[in-house]
Amino acid sequence: MTTPTTAATTTTRPVGRRAVGASAIGMILALVRRDLGDPRQFRLPLLLDLAFGVVNLVVFLFISRALTPSSGTDLAHSPSYFDFVAVGITFLLILQAATTQLTSRVIREQRSGTLELLAAQPVPVTALTIGTAGYPFLFALLRSCVYLTILGTVLGLRTERADWWGVAVMLIAGTASLMGIGIALAAFTVALGHGDAVARLLVVGLTFVSGTYFPVSGLPGPLPELTAVLPSRIALDGLRAALAGGEWAWSAGTMLGATALLLPVSSWAFARALRVAAGRGTLKRD
Repeated sequence: MTTPTTAATTTTRPVGRRAVGASAIGMILALVRRDLGDPRQFRLPLLLDLAFGVVNLVVFLFISRALTPSSGTDLAHSPSYFDFVAVGITFLLILQAATTQLTSRVIREQRSGTLELLAAQPVPVTALTIGTAGYPFLFALLRSCVYLTILGTVLGLRTERADWWGVAVMLIAGTASLMGIGIALAAFTVALGHGDAVARLLVVGLTFVSGTYFPVSGLPGPLPELTAVLPSRIALDGLRAALAGGEWAWSAGTMLGATALLLPVSSWAFARALRVAAGRGTLKRD
């Protein structure tokens, strides 16, 4: 009598795990489809974002023609200052998606009561966090690809030596690593609030020390060495190297390692933040 019971118990556990995994994937896809299915996301906001980005790039094109970096300036594989800053601005979209856009989305979910409803679903918190972050990051990747296309075909970005496989890998790996930072910010937002202000400060700080607008060699004191471990700087260096036909594999591997570390830690922090907010009754904020 004991043998059938043991066999039945053994066979039901994997099914349960598969069911949970399928439910988690289903929630991620459902959240992404919800945002992609909103036509308001793809009309005026998309056109305005693209127009603002192109104008920004054109402004720096003229700035690069008027200003010449001093001899010996390390432009991280870029043949000119415009090539350098254009890649920085393109990657800045992904950084903004990881910070300000994701925290703003979490705040909206809290105010509408959607976050409280989603948190009550019997799925892993990782699925909830990745599903919530999915649309901002997909949108940022789309805009990055559009900007690189415009830069290469209209604004004179030099891509004749570009390793496009490397560019694609670096964009995806950089996005995945920054997602961990974004989820940690979302956890801060849920638990303590004011995440939007913290996110804006973080964007300014990372933009300054990661080499978005100027080489990190121009930073004062020990900052060039200290910032070498930042995912945003590593991703930018790798993306610039891929566009110049240089070595990008080390940067991609480092980004994947950072993702493997940051995503579980930030997901744990988000789960903890949900429990704290639920205990305080602040999962839904006015």
